[in-house]
Amino acid sequence: MSKVTDFVERVKTERDAQILVAGILFFTIAFPVAFASAAAGVEGAGLSAVGDYVVNGEVETILLEESGEYIQDGDEWPVSQTSDAVRNEIETAGGNVIGIRITLTYDEDETASGATCGVAGGNAAADTITATLDHNEMTETGSGENPGSHTVDLTWVNLSLLDEEVISGLSGSDITDQLTAGEAGLGAYDIVIGVSAATGNAGFGCERTDNGEDVSWKIELLVLDFTVAPFIEVDATL
Repeated sequence: MSKVTDFVERVKTERDAQILVAGILFFTIAFPVAFASAAAGVEGAGLSAVGDYVVNGEVETILLEESGEYIQDGDEWPVSQTSDAVRNEIETAGGNVIGIRITLTYDEDETASGATCGVAGGNAAADTITATLDHNEMTETGSGENPGSHTVDLTWVNLSLLDEEVISGLSGSDITDQLTAGEAGLGAYDIVIGVSAATGNAGFGCERTDNGEDVSWKIELLVLDFTVAPFIEVDATL
């Protein structure tokens, strides 16, 4: 008779074997349920209590527009976008739109003309390229000088929390609220791009002209997917 068959026969007739099997079954079922319940309780209680927390999050970008335009000196070029055009991409990224970004790139097209420009052409002057972002009465402006590029971000959640290794003095729910935009992150986004051109110096018989700049831009939505968990300090000596 095999050991398995012998044990089965013992379970049928011996009380000690029956108690052993019942105990094994109980702990096999009860322990996972108990641990899951305890973990859920810790998470729920921890997020509502003020304490120490860690946040893990990643910002994903979703392209709204990539374009460009020659903008005359002193003029402004308006651009309007909406989250409706990329709702599927937003949902795939987690649904939490926390900002909008524009990246502008521009060269220098100042020209020099005249008989002496070859030897007295002078130097071009830097132009200022500005972008202003607006969403739900929030605004952000940033400028750069050509040739070059610059980026302007308008965000409406507390992204500084992502820079903290451990966040103290807040509840997990407070942290979640400060990083979640909800419906406030959706809707229309208004952008205005402007150019202020400047003409550089030149010697006698050479004239410099700068009527504006050719500006390229990329507009992206910022979507944050994150988790909040109680901070557990591990004793490195153990």
